[in-house]
Amino acid sequence: MPLTSEMAQHIAQGGVPAVVRAKAIMDYVAQAQQPPHVSEIARALGLPKSSVHGVCNTLVTLGMLARHGASAFALGGHVMVWANAFAAKSDMIASFLRLWEETPELQQHTVTLSTMDGPDVTYVASKEGKSPLGITFRMGMRLPAAFTATGKAMLSTLPPPEVEMLYAGGMPEPLTRMSVRHAEDLAREIAQARQRGYSIDNGQVREGLYCFGAPILGFASRRAIGGIAISVLEGEVTAETERIVGGLARTSGEKLSKALGGQE
Repeated sequence: MPLTSEMAQHIAQGGVPAVVRAKAIMDYVAQAQQPPHVSEIARALGLPKSSVHGVCNTLVTLGMLARHGASAFALGGHVMVWANAFAAKSDMIASFLRLWEETPELQQHTVTLSTMDGPDVTYVASKEGKSPLGITFRMGMRLPAAFTATGKAMLSTLPPPEVEMLYAGGMPEPLTRMSVRHAEDLAREIAQARQRGYSIDNGQVREGLYCFGAPILGFASRRAIGGIAISVLEGEVTAETERIVGGLARTSGEKLSKALGGQE
């Protein structure tokens, strides 16, 4: 029984056959008007019934499919975890861009939006200010959370034992001479960020660049779903600058949290 051309193409390009088949089955179930049976899925996709049966059983175990009757399947509840995460990230980016347009003070600086993935942050949006920084925050760029303002801000919303587990295997390789090197020092910086409401990257990612970050809280949660940071050149940083820009980062994080249904 021949595979569909799309599956055959993915496999020919080096795709793992089991993953390609699982994705094709999920797609077919999602698009079907009625929960399809194993025989219908096998016939439509050009797969052996035994293979479809095995994949479907595994997907049911993982919560990605749900049984409908004796041998039919519908989408499982776990799919909503991904859907909600995608929607939340899309909403967060839209809210970030809207906040930038509505806040002249932010437009003076380069402002970035990040999410956290394990011990790293991933940049998902950026707006350049009127003052050039000499660095470009590319979308999709990953950096160690321990060194970045957004990373420290998001870490400040986690229970200390959870932070300790992230770095149980050691700290990441430093990016500059200012990069924090010990877990104890990182814990101290996180505690300071939690106390004042904003975090500081004092040249830990790039020498000569200071960033002030704040967490963005999700719906009914004190755990960050993202972080916002404002960047300035080291030569511009004074106690007054820190107070103003750090405060702007904090209030921007609070506004985004409120827009996304986070707790105050």
